[in-house]
Parts: sequence; structure tokens; C-alpha cells
Amino acid sequence: MKLSDLIQECRSMVTPLSAPETDPDILSVCSRAQDITPGGLFFAIPGFSADGHDFIHQAVENGCAAAVVQKEIPGAGPQLTVPNARRAMACMSAAFYGHPSRDMVMIGVTGTNGKTTVTYLLESILKHAGHNPGVIGTVNIRFNGKVFDNPVTTPDAIDLQQALTRMKDAGVTHVIMEVSSHGVDLHRVDGCTFDVGVFTNLSQDHLDYHPDMASYFACKKRFFTEHLAKSGHTAVINTDDPRGVDIASALELNTIDTSTYRKTRVCAHQISDDISGLEGLLLIEGRSFPLCSALTGRFNLENILSAAAAAHAVGVPADQIIQGIELCTIIPGRLEKIDNSLDRYVFVDYAHTPDALESILATLKTRAPGKVITVFGCGGDRDRKKRPLMGEAAQKYSDIILVTSDNPRTENPDRIITDILGGVSCTPYGNRTYTNVPQNDSTCRFIVEPDRKTALETAVLISSPRDIIIAAGKGHETYQITNTGTIHFDDKEVLEQALENFKNAPAPKPIAFSTRDLKLALEMDPILDSLTGQVSFDTIHTDSRTIETGALFLALKGPNFDGSSFILPLLEQGIQGFIAPEGFVAALNPEEQERLTAQELILFETGDTLLALQRLARFQRNRAGVKVVGITGSNGKTTTRKLARDIFANQGLVLATQGNLNNEIGVPLTLLGLSWQHEFAIIEMGMNHPGEMRRLSRTAQPDIAVITNISPTHLEGLGTIENVARAKAEIFEHMPPGAIAIINRDDDFCSLLTQLAGNTPAIRAVLTFGTSEDADIIASEIKNVSTGLGFNLSAAPASAQATSPTQMVLNTPARFMITNALAAASLAIAAGLSMESIKKGLAAFLPVKGRMDIQRLSADITLIDDTYNASPASMIQALNTLRALSGQSDCIIALGDMLELGQNASDLHEQVGAVAADTRPSRLYLFGNHAPDVRNGAVSAGLAPEAIFVGSKKDIANDLIQRVNTHHPKVWILVKGSRGMAMEEVIQALKHHIKEITA
Repeated sequence: MKLSDLIQECRSMVTPLSAPETDPDILSVCSRAQDITPGGLFFAIPGFSADGHDFIHQAVENGCAAAVVQKEIPGAGPQLTVPNARRAMACMSAAFYGHPSRDMVMIGVTGTNGKTTVTYLLESILKHAGHNPGVIGTVNIRFNGKVFDNPVTTPDAIDLQQALTRMKDAGVTHVIMEVSSHGVDLHRVDGCTFDVGVFTNLSQDHLDYHPDMASYFACKKRFFTEHLAKSGHTAVINTDDPRGVDIASALELNTIDTSTYRKTRVCAHQISDDISGLEGLLLIEGRSFPLCSALTGRFNLENILSAAAAAHAVGVPADQIIQGIELCTIIPGRLEKIDNSLDRYVFVDYAHTPDALESILATLKTRAPGKVITVFGCGGDRDRKKRPLMGEAAQKYSDIILVTSDNPRTENPDRIITDILGGVSCTPYGNRTYTNVPQNDSTCRFIVEPDRKTALETAVLISSPRDIIIAAGKGHETYQITNTGTIHFDDKEVLEQALENFKNAPAPKPIAFSTRDLKLALEMDPILDSLTGQVSFDTIHTDSRTIETGALFLALKGPNFDGSSFILPLLEQGIQGFIAPEGFVAALNPEEQERLTAQELILFETGDTLLALQRLARFQRNRAGVKVVGITGSNGKTTTRKLARDIFANQGLVLATQGNLNNEIGVPLTLLGLSWQHEFAIIEMGMNHPGEMRRLSRTAQPDIAVITNISPTHLEGLGTIENVARAKAEIFEHMPPGAIAIINRDDDFCSLLTQLAGNTPAIRAVLTFGTSEDADIIASEIKNVSTGLGFNLSAAPASAQATSPTQMVLNTPARFMITNALAAASLAIAAGLSMESIKKGLAAFLPVKGRMDIQRLSADITLIDDTYNASPASMIQALNTLRALSGQSDCIIALGDMLELGQNASDLHEQVGAVAADTRPSRLYLFGNHAPDVRNGAVSAGLAPEAIFVGSKKDIANDLIQRVNTHHPKVWILVKGSRGMAMEEVIQALKHHIKEITA
């Protein structure tokens, strides 16, 4: 093409040649001097970091035929002087490539947020309608199955015209282009003819480029007034955004307005929206069509309406629009979900403006089954004003935010983070001081981690099942721009690997003990210390069978065992740390002493190794800085512990008692498992003799302690039920300053326990829970629901967290479980956790194995497994639950003895027999030394003697199996007994039989 032909097409902005006699053939167009080839036309563009005029001589050396300049450069060959080289480049490039946009349907999408999503939706719709679309956008340039990198949202004019030409030559029928404000202001799209323009929204962004929001909006508006203002062209305007209303009112061309809540030409109706997607009706020109989309959130509904309206504008039938929307399930980097097997909802999103971040977080928060954990940063060398606004938006809708780097570019990441924190007023994650705060205060916490990879990994590490993790800001990007250059970085890749690592990783490592730590904790020096270098011990072990290299062995000593006998064999296995009973070394023979001193080791001797274990645990508890929750009571401890664990897990990483590690050995071993990552320790504390709870309290020093109830248990060691109450109340004695005690208001010993709690000066408040109106934490309106029980939970002003009733659901039909739920909720309220966290935790409850675990064994047989333990109170609760659940159905009861009831054992078993008789079972099976007492109580209450079967567990199982074989009506079976009676053996035999006959 001759240069004069290009000038003719752009004569309104190009002056004649400075040397009219020359009219070279133009073989290419280029704005990079180093890329010029002979016969090329060079555009000298004044850039932001360099000026193309400074490189014009290089362009001449490379063979440029002529140059387009804003100021003439002497001795640089033929030049065309223009007022604006960018405008000239756009016009002349379009002319050079033959105006490819005129031969395809052009749809331009502009706005701050949503552009990419709209282009993907439109691409899906147009493909389904039989067209051949091409896309030019932030993620890439793509058409005909080919994908090309695109470093900017809207390419410069030459690259854009080249891309359009390739699309045209490949048979593309429709081009969908993201049009950025830079693309308009820098004249990149000046050479294009658009058929449809889409406005999505406007919020703060690019104020490093535009002087203010008014200028930013004016630039967006120019796309419609300058590039679309021709007869027959259409503007699609989202009028949910006030700026959209401004644009629509200023245009004289055909306009299709959209709205998610008002009646417009394209709108939505009866929309339901959850974490799985959107569903409802799409209205196009008054006609309604069923809409279903995997995308979620009101912002995505706005995007769907914009895409549907644009497709309607170019003539796509409504049914194909609907189907195309349904087929578009993933938008790369736009709330893109990362599948995982860890029961986490993990997303990456490009949101990098305050409005976009707030929009996606508001959407996720209302749908969050767990915590919302947000990882985000802000770009360097960009608008600083939006940084605190991003922090404010993240804090508003997140439970935990990790402030990190985005693309820091040449700016110090610490400075960027400091700017973000200007909008953050919540508590740092890791500050373990929780106070009772009003519900409307922010419960969000933050972590500062400049390294984005570490921040993403940390988000996974601190997450719990059903949490949402959102990595915002980079979305589809596979790079990070730093002050040392551009590196490969992909949020999605990092999160996928972190999830995989987390799945395969062990639990957080306990805080290790250095030799200095051991000396401080034990308050003594070792009698042997030949260790060299910096040695620390990963864990403290009391079991020689499970100890591993790197652990310290503590030799417990009892009436019938002495763990010190394992020290020398363990030394040969590579164990280097030991705590032994006093006199251990002196008692060794000379050969053994020589073996001992020949090894590198550290060895302490103490008069009481159990006390040493407790001191180590107390040291670990205090340096970990966790909030310790202590749970005791005659029954319900384990269930309350599990409920509390599920609730507190919504707030932070929880260490909880496992199994039956609730005694003077188990509690210290649990606390020794604390890591730096833990936020809470939920400790179950059991006892069966006076003084034991006092020692547990000294070890755990609970910040919050609850006594679930008092009933006649452990009477062999305690004598009377009042002594049980006094022994349980020892949990209060070593609580730290500011502690909170919690007591069951419905319990007969509430007044005594309140009085005993008041004897501890460190306790600042005593809270009560129950169904009584004068309790501080109250359950009311208890009712059966489809999944179990529903009730209203409310907190009175005395709890320092007064709330109106909040509906809770508990996944069990056993009404006495409400007491455990109240105990756990009270612990959470005392710790300052929100009602939302309590609601989520209670909803996650699943019965503890052997604790009112209701199982359907067949169509006609329902089992209640309550074999974990038994006391008079829990026996009566279980029998009452059986009566309530079985209704008119037949019921069978199998009971084992209740242990540790002392001299009242016979009377208490008779009382249980009487309650059992009230359920009118067709069969009452009894096992244990007190079976005759239960039988007497049942017969006295009117149960026929022939309905009672006393025998071994094997005999009971055989008779029970025979009965279910011939039993046709529906039947409920309750099996219960103290832990030592192992009544689960009856259940195992029954299940094995049913499995065999149904196989």
C-alpha cells in the first residue's frame, strides 16, 4: 500500500509528506524501532517511560520507509507530522489491514468489573447459536481453538488490527472485545467499527492513570458517544449501576437496559442464588425463560443479563441464549472454583478493585457454610488511594484476611501492605486475647505475609472443613511482576499444590522443647547433659512402644510399673532425652552407668515424673498462648467437647482431647500437642477421686470452664453426690485472671457450684445456661425438625453478649443433647465467638460413636448405640429418648451395669429398672452384677418377669438375634452400659448377623 493511500484514508489527522516527491510502498506498520523491517512505517509514540522520537534514527537504520511523528526530527528521513501519533496509528493501521472490523460483528464490553465474564458468556452463547466467535480480552486472544497471550486488556492499535485480520481470515463471524479505559483514552480502538457496546459497571480503579473518578467515567462514556453513536448500533447498559443510568440517558442510539431487580428490556425475576449457582427466570423484552447457571452472586447475574442482552442485540434467539448461558460453567480466574477432596470451597478471582472485592466477598459471605478466608494484595506503582478501601472491603466480609503481595512491580511490598492496613481495624491473627464483644463488631482477624505463595499456603493450613478460601487480585494471571522482573506465578497452581500437601500432611507439629525449655519447665538442671550443638525434642512421650527418634522419653512410675526400665533400650534406639525417677542413675550397675555416660544425651531425675509431665504441659500451654477451654461434669463431657470443637473450629485451629485422654496423664499429653498454629485447646477433664480435678486445673489452667451437670457417678471414691459437685468444682481453682466459669442453671447443684466458683478471685464472671428464664444463655422453643432438633438460642445481658433469639439446629432427636449444645454454645459466647459460628458448629454435629448414635440397621430395625458410658442420669435420659422416638413401635432394651456407684449402687440400678419398665419394652436384657437390682426395679414398676432376660453378652446377643429374625413390626433397640461393660459387643453381633442375612 502506498503511503499516500494511507494518508488519504486518514487525511483529517495527517499532514502531507515533508518530502512530497517520495511516496514509498508501506510493507508493514510498527511502533517499536527495534522491530522495524525495510519498507515499514514507524510511529514515534510518546510513551510513559520512553519516547519513540528518541528511537527514530534506529528505525531509519533498520530500513523504515517513513515515520509518523508529533515533532519533526532533522535528518530522519520522510516524516508525517501529526497532532496525535496514537490516533494516527489507529487510523492508519486499520487502513493498512483493510479495516477488518467492518467485515465482522463487533461487540465491545467496557466497565470496571465483569468484562471478562461477559465475554466468556457471549462466546458460549454465540458458539451454541452456530456462529464462529473470536475474543480479545484480559485473559487471552482466542478463536478457532487457538489461544494467544495478551499482555493487556485492549491491545495497542497495530496489534489489535493484526489480531482482527487473523480472525477475519480464519472465518470469525463475531468479535467480542474487552475495551478498557486505556484502550479508549489511548486511541487503541479508534480504527474499529462496533455494532454493540456493553457497559457493565464503574467503580474505583486506574486512578494512577485517570486524575479522578469523573475523568475515569468520562473516558468510559466516550466509548459509547464516540465509537458507537451511529444509526443501527446498540448500547447494552447495566442500569443497576448509577453510572449506567447516566450513560443510557445521554445516548440517542438504540439502548437495551438491564437490571437484576427492576423491569427493563432484559431483566431477571424470582432468582435463587447459593454457592452452587443461580436459578430463576430471564426476561427478554417481556418474555420469560427459565434460567440456570453454575455462576453465583448478584454481580454474575448482572454479567449474565449483559451477555444475554448483547446476544439479543445481534439476533440470537432466546432459547439459544439460555442454553449458551447454561453451558458456560467456568470463567478462568473469575470466581473460579478449585475442586478438592478436603471439603473446602476454594476460589481464585481477578477482583482487584474495592468494589469487585466487596462484591465477591459479600456474595460468598452470605453463602458461607464455614469461615471466609481472603488472600489479597494490591498492585505496586498503581493507585494508592484504593489500598485502604481494599482492606476495608476484605475486613467487612471475611473471617480471616491474609494481606500479601499482588504484583508489587518496583514498589516495596511492605509499603503496599502498610497502605492496605490503613483500612483494617480488626485483631491480628495470633493475638489470643478474646473478649466478649457486641455482635456488630468486627470479628475478622488478619495476617500479614508479604510472600504470596506462603500466604496462600497459610490460608489452606488455617482452614477447616466447609470454609471458603478466596485468592483475590490475580485470577487468571500466571505471572507475578516484582522489582527483580517477571516470574511464573499462578494462584490456582499454588492452591492446588497446597491443598494436596495439606491432604497428605500430618497434624501441625507441637512446639519443640530445647534443653533450655526443659530446664525452665522442670525448674531444675539435668544430672547428665552431654548433648552437643542445638538439640531440641519434637515431642514428649511416655510410651516406649510408639516413641520415635527426636522425642524425649518421660518414665512414669506407678505401683505396678516403672518406665525407667525402658531407658537403656531406648538409648540404643537413638533417643537422646530422658526424664527418670529420682535415683535412677545411682541404681544402675557400673556397666550400665558407663553405657549411659558414653552416649550423647540429656537426663533429668525427679521425685515425681507425673508431676514433671504436668509441669511440661503447663509450660507448653502457657507459651502456646492459646485460649484453653475446660469441660467437666458427670456426663455429657465428650459430646460437649465435640460440639465445642466444631464451633471453635469456625474461628481458628483447635486442639481437642482425643478418645479418653481426660485424666492426669491424658490431659498433659493432649496439651503437649499444642503447636504455634493452634488458637484454642478444648480439654475434657475427668476425675474419680478428690484432688484429681485440682491437679488437672493446675495443669490446664482453663480460661473458660464449664460443668455440664452433677449426677451420682464415681461414688466409690467420693461417697456422696455433693462430694461429686465439690470435686468437679476444683476445675475453677487454678483458672487464670479474667477467667469465666459456666454452670448448668437447670442442675440441682447450680447454687453450690456458683458459690464454689466465687471462691476463686481470678474468675471475673459466672455464667449459667439452661432452659430456665433466669439463665444467662437460654434454649427456648425446642422442637423436632427434619434433621433432629431445632431451638432458639439467646444470651442475656449478663453474658456480655446480649443477643435476640437465634434459630439453631442440632442433628439428633435426643432432647437431653440440648444441654450439651447449650454448654458448648456458652463456652463460645464466653470466648467472644459469634452466633453465626455457634450455628455452624452445632449444625456440623454428628453423634459421637456410642453416644446416642441412632442407626437404621434395616427397614424395620432402628438401633440407639449409647454404649460409650453410663451413669444414672444418662441411663434415664437414654430411656426417655427411646420412649419418645419409638412412639407406637415396639422397643427392646439391653442394659449393662453402671460402675463406680459405691454403696448406693443397688438403689440406683433399681431406679433405672423402674424407668426402663415405663418404656414398656417387649424385651429387657440385663448383664452384670447389678442385673438383679435392675430386674427388681422393673418388675416392681409393672414389667412382666417373662419380658426380662438376664445373661451373658453372648446369650443376650443370641436371643436378640432370634427375636429380630421373627420380629415383623418395626422395632427400636437401645443398648447402653458403662465403658467397662463393653456392651458394644452385643451390637457387633447383631450387625454381623443382619449383614449376613442381607448379603
